[in-house]
Formats: sequence, structure tokens, C-alpha cells
Amino acid sequence: MKWVLGAALFAFAMGLAVTAPIPVATATIDDVVLKFLPPETMGIAFIDVAALRNAPLVQSVLQGKDLPLPGGLGDAAKTGFDPQRDLDKVTFAKLAGKDGLAIAQGRIDRFQIEQYLRDNGKVPEAYLGQNLYRDRDGALVLLDNVALAGQVDAVKKALDQMQLPGSLPLRTDLRTAMQTIDPGSHVWAVGDVSNGALGAVGVPVAAQGAELLKALRSGTYQMRVDTGIQARATGEFADVQSATNAGDLARGAITIARLQLTRQQPDLLQLLDGIQVTNSGTTLTVQIIESGEQLKKLQDMLRPTIERRAQ
Repeated sequence: MKWVLGAALFAFAMGLAVTAPIPVATATIDDVVLKFLPPETMGIAFIDVAALRNAPLVQSVLQGKDLPLPGGLGDAAKTGFDPQRDLDKVTFAKLAGKDGLAIAQGRIDRFQIEQYLRDNGKVPEAYLGQNLYRDRDGALVLLDNVALAGQVDAVKKALDQMQLPGSLPLRTDLRTAMQTIDPGSHVWAVGDVSNGALGAVGVPVAAQGAELLKALRSGTYQMRVDTGIQARATGEFADVQSATNAGDLARGAITIARLQLTRQQPDLLQLLDGIQVTNSGTTLTVQIIESGEQLKKLQDMLRPTIERRAQ
């Protein structure tokens, strides 16, 4: 799925996970979400927004500021829905082909939001007894405390699935991958990885890295937030050599970063000590464990650059 590696890099940059190890157990999807996921679901990503909002590290970083949310949600307050307060969980599903589906859960007043959409010229299309609001190739459906968004076909497939008397099982590989996710993870993702994943989410990829991504078949990602971060990403490659090459590339990048930090920012060297890259056959694992203190130093270092770009 396109967002596995992209989500991993974003999570590392934001510093969202924990410092203490967690026992391995099974991640779960609640019944509300499960009834919308068709059997052709190829990848799943989950974000516990409410838990992240209350995590000590996030509270410390934000210091009373709003939690950053994806573009477009900033205008949601005009509908009476406040993402900072009302959004609890978001589940993303990668379906076969290029279709994607987002399932948002929280305090969602469907009637108030639909009235806002109608007042702004949005005419609903009836589909299986639900109001489907289209915007080019995208669509939105509002249910009680649930919103479905994505490509039109993906949203319709979710509504089709909802009509079935019982939820069909997810793919075996997804269920197996979910069993590797630690309980209580605030963000996790499992499933297929599409070629060119990093480029698709706007992350520059060197030619050597892009070539290696072609051999990446599936992956998992998980993170948990407390006073620091703990995150783990795994990638399953087509062959041992590709996994080894990817690991060597990652370790080489860490070595180069260590040399640069030694000269320019020696106080940040401990950040690199918290990143471990290991290989086992066709599997590459990246483990990240960072303290809140080290992440605060990183935040202070990056702040001038971020503020400059925001101007």
C-alpha cells in the first residue's frame, strides 16, 4: 500500500511512539469499521486520533496548539464538526487497483454537515438508501458518527459491503500481519506496498532507493506515544538480496548522518543511536526508540527551517 512507508517517515518526523517495550499481540478492527471493508482490501492503516491527542509527548510538543491534521480538515469547523475535538479514529483501506477508502469515527452530526453541503450547492446522489456527495472522482457519505470518503467506486463498495448480513473475512495475509502489531499502538498499518510508494506521498527517492522499492512486496508499521517514541517498520522483499541491499542503504544513510551530526549537531547523535536496522532473510526491520528529550532537541533544530518555509 502506498501509505505504509510514507506514514512511517511522517510518524518518525513527528516523534509519535513510546520508550518502553510492549508485548506482541493482535491489533483489532472494531465492528463498525469491519462492516465497510470488502474482501478485496489489500492494505489497512489505523490512527487513534483521540489517544494521540492526549499523549504526554504530543501535549508537550503542541503546548496548547491544535493537533496538526491533514489539509482540508481545517475548514470542517464551518460544518459544526471540530476535528480537534470530535475526530476519534481514522481507518484507511487500500482496495484493489487505485481505489482508497477513509473511515472516520467520532462525534459526526450527519444532518448538520449535510445541510452545510446542500447550502454550498452539493446535490446528493442516492445510493442504497444513503446520500452520496460527489466531488469529481471523490465521494463522501455521512452515517451516524461515521463518515466514508474516497474514490466513488471505493465508497460504493463500502456501502455494498454494509448491506451484507455478515462481514466477509479479510485476506489471510492481512490477518496474519495484524497479529504482529503491538496492542495499544496509536498508529499501525499492514498490507501491500505499491511500487513508487515514497514518491507518491511526496518524499524524494534516490534512483537506487526507487529501484529497491520495486522489490518491496508488503510491510507493517506501528507506533505508540507516551513520553517518547517507539516505532517499528518491517518490509518484506521479493528476495534476500533486495532486502540486504535495502538494509545496507539504510545503514549507510545513518552513517553519513552520524558524520554530519558529529561536525554540526553533536547533541543530536543520540537520536541515531535510537535507530536500528536489521535483516533476516527477505525481511528488513527498522526499530526506532527515542526519548522525549532527544525529540525536543530535534524539534528545536528544525523549527527555524519549518518557520522559514511557512512564510
